[in-house]
Amino acid sequence: MSVSFKIMRSSQTSASAAPSTFIYTRSELEATFLPVGQMLQIDRVTEISPDRIVCEMDIARHWVFPLHFPSDPVFPGSLLIEAAGQAVAVLAWHMGIRGKPRLVKVTARFESCVLPQDETLSLVAAVRRRKNAFCGVADLSVPGRSVAQIEPMVIIIS
Repeated sequence: MSVSFKIMRSSQTSASAAPSTFIYTRSELEATFLPVGQMLQIDRVTEISPDRIVCEMDIARHWVFPLHFPSDPVFPGSLLIEAAGQAVAVLAWHMGIRGKPRLVKVTARFESCVLPQDETLSLVAAVRRRKNAFCGVADLSVPGRSVAQIEPMVIIIS
């Protein structure tokens, strides 16, 4: 049995704004060890526990669509793999494991394309830890359909 915890952060800008339930926002993730700018794939973390993380990516206006098959835009699988690895690395960082995360092994099964009209992609990853190695099974989906299952292994180098 795992104990789940959720840190609530508020991004209220006025008395009428609704509180946010994001654990980490994009700007907070950019302040960690993760890639910054265009290579940071995760936009927010919505849930985290010692063995599970839920993240979201904003797809609709992602920088890759004008560049990757511009006349037939499709989100590249390599960046979906990168996002799954980043999600596992965020969980390790959240647990206090510091160092350089390295994606050392990955298995991926793709089921459908991610298109600009999909708006948001969800990553739900179950993660097992053995010392400084974190093995995840990430289910990626957009509203209404499954996109991929990616199994990244991330090692944190001290």
